[in-house]
Amino acid sequence: MSAQKVTNAAKTAISKSKIYKKVMMVPPKHFDVIHKGLNAHMKLSEPVDKVKAMKQWESLRTTFNNLGLETEICRPVPGLVDMVFSANSALVLNNKALIAKMAAEPRRAESEHFANWFRERGFEVEELEKIGKVHMFCEGNAEFSPTYDLSSYFYGFGQRTSESAYELVLDFFGLNKSDVFKVRLIDDRFYHLDVSLAPLSLGHVIFYPGAFEADSVKRIYDALGGRDKAIELTLEEALQFSCNCVSFISGEGEAVVVAPKFSDRLRNILQELGYKCVEIDYDQFLLSGGAVRCSVVDIAQQRDP
Repeated sequence: MSAQKVTNAAKTAISKSKIYKKVMMVPPKHFDVIHKGLNAHMKLSEPVDKVKAMKQWESLRTTFNNLGLETEICRPVPGLVDMVFSANSALVLNNKALIAKMAAEPRRAESEHFANWFRERGFEVEELEKIGKVHMFCEGNAEFSPTYDLSSYFYGFGQRTSESAYELVLDFFGLNKSDVFKVRLIDDRFYHLDVSLAPLSLGHVIFYPGAFEADSVKRIYDALGGRDKAIELTLEEALQFSCNCVSFISGEGEAVVVAPKFSDRLRNILQELGYKCVEIDYDQFLLSGGAVRCSVVDIAQQRDP
């Protein structure tokens, strides 16, 4: 493919990209790793360097702002050590927020504070705790990932989110089943969709096939119209949390991918496709099994009817 064709394709994709225009973040003022077993990556044996964690988070936010991604702040609450992972706050689309109900019991107190934050900013808010069944869980945008133009969504379940919440998500956002592809996560190391799959701002999707059952891998390809837009990661790349990235169009019109780690192979693939790769040291948050995309919730998605 010629450079001119790539450029034209990229320009078309940039004009259609609707992901990550504005995000909400929570400063890690109270961040710590104190809960055992919330995911397979949590390391209670290694203490968090809280000064370093704050610097890493501030570096991430500054990187976003400098590249043209707008950030808004939700105030952290004492005692809620995981609130920094705001991707779990809610599912958000078209100025509506469905507040998460956490399977992880120590995190459930976050929901009240996130609900208030969204209400104060004029979002239509519903809480899964109030409309769902007793043992129905959905852990926010960490399990609800769009394609770059919002034409389709992936709904992750099987680890920390219930399959049964799928219908409530469709009803609340007015989505059709043909718009939202259910994908089952089967490996506890990949406990959320956002550590297993990521939409990129030129229309590609990176994902680790081993995180999903076979039928769900097929659904991912179906949603993308084939394999051309799919970038499969190795296990090593996936365990570096490369899927836990944020991709957006910068203020300069560049397609950017911000991640905690890129292998040489993945960096080369992405650069060949026209992406600018920005690596952020986020090792303190990896102690809790979280990284870059865990730290944001996309709050400005506007999907055409």
